[in-house]
Amino acid sequence: MRFFKILSEDDIKICSKSIKQHNFKDGKQTQLEEGMKSNTEATNIPDDVRKIVTNRLYDTYYMDSVYCPTRVSVNFYNQYKKDDYYDLHIDEFKAQPKSNNVFFDYGFSINLEENYEGGEFILQTPVGRIAKKLKAGEMAIFPIIYPHGVDKITEGVRKNIVGWISSNISYEQSYILHNLFEITTYVGSTKDKNMFTKANLIQNYLKKEWSN
Repeated sequence: MRFFKILSEDDIKICSKSIKQHNFKDGKQTQLEEGMKSNTEATNIPDDVRKIVTNRLYDTYYMDSVYCPTRVSVNFYNQYKKDDYYDLHIDEFKAQPKSNNVFFDYGFSINLEENYEGGEFILQTPVGRIAKKLKAGEMAIFPIIYPHGVDKITEGVRKNIVGWISSNISYEQSYILHNLFEITTYVGSTKDKNMFTKANLIQNYLKKEWSN
């Protein structure tokens, strides 16, 4: 699981402006288990917003270096008001339509608003529970195999864009690529151009081999 800012202030303004309150419906329609969540959702995301989010997920250097997306699905806005929540759950692995036989590997949640209290993004991992309040423009990306949810909102409104990513990079490989990314970033900061070139070569070679 990683957290990092992916949308600029201008991106946030465009994505937020397109939110139409009359399009939001009860989020329970996408979760069959009773009492699992309380929120509202809107599936009709405008094409310009889908394009912004998709381009950022493909073009952001960290995403390209570590996750190598092959498919991005920008699914819906969700909105949490006071006392709204989403209990720990697992997302559907298979993309719609299921006849295409396409599976997702990672989920993501991008925050559009940070003037709220509570509402931490939570993830249950083998080493314990991780909880973080996302800032505006910040994204949580996580393996789809992990249970995740949203803590109860105590004040304000939490607004997000939610979707999924397919990748040919395994979770173990992304862990290695993440560490190589950190090494390359550190070497670059030392101004050692020779070592930076070598580290970058290894990163790019493994990314190419593993993403095929």
